[in-house]
Amino acid sequence: DTQTPKIRNISINSGEVVSITDNPLFSNRWRKEMRNIYVLSNMDIVIIRPRALFFAFSLFLALQGGVAVALSVGRATPSKNTDNIVGARKAAMTSSSSTSTNLEEAVSIHLPINWQKCNSNWAKEAASILKEHGVVVIMNERRGLIEKTKCDNANVAAESRLNDMQRRLESRGLDPTGQEELYRFSEIVCRDEGGRRYDIPFPFLGESESSKVQNTSKKVGSGRMGTPLEPNEEDAIASLHKSISEMVQPVINNLWSNERYASSVAASGFLINTPGSVSQNWHRDGPDEGYIDCFVPLVDLTESIGPTAIKPGTHSYNNPVDSASNFDVLVPMLNKGEILLFDYRTIHRGQGNRSKSTTRTLAYAVYKRQEMGKEDLLGDIHNFPAALTLEYD
Repeated sequence: DTQTPKIRNISINSGEVVSITDNPLFSNRWRKEMRNIYVLSNMDIVIIRPRALFFAFSLFLALQGGVAVALSVGRATPSKNTDNIVGARKAAMTSSSSTSTNLEEAVSIHLPINWQKCNSNWAKEAASILKEHGVVVIMNERRGLIEKTKCDNANVAAESRLNDMQRRLESRGLDPTGQEELYRFSEIVCRDEGGRRYDIPFPFLGESESSKVQNTSKKVGSGRMGTPLEPNEEDAIASLHKSISEMVQPVINNLWSNERYASSVAASGFLINTPGSVSQNWHRDGPDEGYIDCFVPLVDLTESIGPTAIKPGTHSYNNPVDSASNFDVLVPMLNKGEILLFDYRTIHRGQGNRSKSTTRTLAYAVYKRQEMGKEDLLGDIHNFPAALTLEYD
């Protein structure tokens, strides 16, 4: 309203630039300082970083004939509040139906920057959402829940590992892209038609102290890592895994809170989606109850690089995958370091990477429920059966 100047709480996505003023006072200096203003979602109140408060207040007074605009590197929408949680929100998702807004909000937990200081209620709420909808998205404002440097270092390690394994494949006379023929080795798997999408499995290196049983990914499936990691790669991955455990294990403990049960990490690694890949078919990762997939993107997701599409509620849908066309489709646009948890049985697919040069890498871990006192030697054999190694090339 140009007659009543005010700073408005607006919703914009990461990377979007908004400018709706021609006021001459909105100079380059103002534009520069406005980058320090962030919009958070908390009862529709605009919260401004302290060092930008002066500039925001000055701008508010100066723009008597225009509209003040907040440029945000985060994402914000009105939200519902819970104890020590900024709230569940429409979490920068796209959907197949305009009627699915409530569902988008229902499956999202939005934590504050200092989420470590929260009580455990957020984990209990996340577990409740996961149990009901078969998926929960855990995010926060401006940055991921896991430090960006940890994500970046792990991303470098994953790409280095991929390049090394593809050189070994080429030395065997195989097409490393997987376009000519699919392949499966202990260190790398290409299981999707069209190639250019890779699974790089290896042991989970950051088991949380709150986990009740030993992690089993070191023993089977992804545990047969074959070619050893370089020391710097292992350090980067271990650091990332410890942060994943810190976030995810409280949710898993609340989900499987029965004293009979414990959890283990049945498989872990990287999923790497390179430019030119095609969309997967809709699928479940397996038919069994008691498995939870954890995805952590190591780059900021966009529609063009092939984010995961998912159908909430299908974890309790016992009919064939092809008959689930009436379920809404959500595509969480996560920042690096944010977390997607979903039931093994929830129908989903990785989308094609249409970008020219951007690789989408995410870290994954598969949590498995098991009875206390029983050692699990099977892991996730549905997706990780025995395979040969490239170690001795």
